[in-house]
Amino acid sequence: MIHLLKIEYSKLRHYSTFWVMLIIYAVMVPLAIFGFAQLERPPLLNGSDKLHFPHTWNFVTYVASIFNMLLGILVVLIVTNDFNFRTFKQNIIDGLSRGQVITAKFLIVFVLALVVALYTILMALFFGFLYSDEIVSVFENFYFVGIYFIQTLGYFTLAFLLAILLKKPALSIVIYAILFVFKFIFYFVLGAIGSQFIPMNIFADLTPFPILQEQIAMLEGPQAEGFALIISQPIRTAVAIGYIIIFIILSRVILKKRDL
Repeated sequence: MIHLLKIEYSKLRHYSTFWVMLIIYAVMVPLAIFGFAQLERPPLLNGSDKLHFPHTWNFVTYVASIFNMLLGILVVLIVTNDFNFRTFKQNIIDGLSRGQVITAKFLIVFVLALVVALYTILMALFFGFLYSDEIVSVFENFYFVGIYFIQTLGYFTLAFLLAILLKKPALSIVIYAILFVFKFIFYFVLGAIGSQFIPMNIFADLTPFPILQEQIAMLEGPQAEGFALIISQPIRTAVAIGYIIIFIILSRVILKKRDL
């Protein structure tokens, strides 16, 4: 496994676009969190209050999820480069099996999602300690990081699947961006119930806006009926994991049958 990761890292080490996009992500996330924290109007938002422990875990993962499209595009570029520069074929010539080549690519995507989750933990801890008046319940709601990791992996595996299906970076990025940005279109096409089960919508809903979470929690009886169609977090998470497994299986099947 380490050997396969080293091979993938050797491809990325001198790939300037990879490092530039990671740096942009690493800079934009804390700037966006800080920007939200300055908002005091409308009163319902109270941006800085959302960064108090334990709310910071939900708030930071929500803000970080906004920039997952950038990282998804990065995954598209990483995968399509192997087609464009024929490094898939070169790895096989150098002695790797087709299965090892495919596994190596999935490993680097998994590690990238893990690194992003670890960075999000650091951001949540930093802003939590910065804005919290009393340091209590630090790791309450920490589960949002695990959910964010699943969300990130979901976006990445979908980007991976699009990249190997289309093999063209520009077309793959355009379709991925359209799916990411215009998720709400499925609501008009499939209705409130059906649209919730679309992969991009399921992934997006894993890290809901904190205010929405609080509003739903406060509703009781007849008032809650307007939110009756919102899928619970456990179901969203389970469905998201199911989609990730499907995307991985489809990607492996396509790569095993396709001429690399």
